[in-house]
Amino acid sequence: MPNETEDRIAQLIDILRLEKDVIKNAEFGVLPDLVARKEAVLADLEGTPAPLLAQAQAMALENQRLLDAALKGVQAVRKRLAEIREAARSYKSYDQNGKGRSIGAAKGTIERRA
Repeated sequence: MPNETEDRIAQLIDILRLEKDVIKNAEFGVLPDLVARKEAVLADLEGTPAPLLAQAQAMALENQRLLDAALKGVQAVRKRLAEIREAARSYKSYDQNGKGRSIGAAKGTIERRA
């Protein structure tokens, strides 16, 4: 049994290393498969003493920090893209009193010529 547990822990550590590489390379489509594999291994490790899982736990926490950082990065990009789109639609100008005024893009018109 100890060898089987050690093998499962080694398998979990391999999955966590792969997960870290996937996160760093932004291959997020692979994560659902890795989660399923982790869950299967963790189910087999249920009841394993915590000290034996310390390395795996530390790796899992590091991967979670990486995922959190990736999510913050994606949110920052989405916010910046929204700002760029808004800037393309209108321009905000301020008068000498500091009052803001939005200046929209002129509507295009079609002129018919005879």
